[in-house]
Amino acid sequence: MARPSKQAAGKDRLPGARSARGERARAGLKAAALRVLERDGYHRMRIADVTREAGVAQGLFYHYFKDLKSLTLEVLTEYAQAGADIDRIERDVPRGDWYARIYAYNLMVVRSYARRPGVMRCLLQLADEDEAFSGMLRENYRAQLMWLVDVMPRLFPEVRFKKHQALMVVYAVAGIGEGLMREYFINESGTLRAADLNEEQMAELLSTYFYRALFLEHPDTKQLKYTRNLAAMARSH
Repeated sequence: MARPSKQAAGKDRLPGARSARGERARAGLKAAALRVLERDGYHRMRIADVTREAGVAQGLFYHYFKDLKSLTLEVLTEYAQAGADIDRIERDVPRGDWYARIYAYNLMVVRSYARRPGVMRCLLQLADEDEAFSGMLRENYRAQLMWLVDVMPRLFPEVRFKKHQALMVVYAVAGIGEGLMREYFINESGTLRAADLNEEQMAELLSTYFYRALFLEHPDTKQLKYTRNLAAMARSH
């Protein structure tokens, strides 16, 4: 995922935040805002809610942020880009293990949905209302997928992938997973929630589906728990 530019990261910074004490106070307000967004939602959050959650006087807010929207944009941008550290995501992935690599990325996204579904809902709401924020999210999502798009011509040389073809394949497969997570974690579909999947099971389900769609074969069942039995589907046709 793309990292925020220095210009974007500092555009709303006010003089009061330049000291170490100011940075701590600013960070405290952002952490409080994240909790309020999760609990109450983007449209219901007020400055008083944030300062009450942070345990500071309401007037102190304007010492660090010009308005509620600037705070919200900064908090949600940082949350959306929290998974930008590719080295951290792939730290324990064995070289050449494509299932493990896909799983590592899926687990990161699943945890974002599972642990902060209210915040993820706010991301979607703000994207509908702010064009620049929407563009950042789209670029963020594109960057998450481009690592795979870039290697597909080498993975499947016989296909002679053009870049736009590889991009469409990856977006099509990944988009289905995004839809499932929104229904499961944000919309809390009763039909889907009856499955009662934990984070690891959901990540395994998405990764197994992604792997099968990409490689037209089932992952090594030694790596699987929840979806191990789905290997029978590959043998039934």
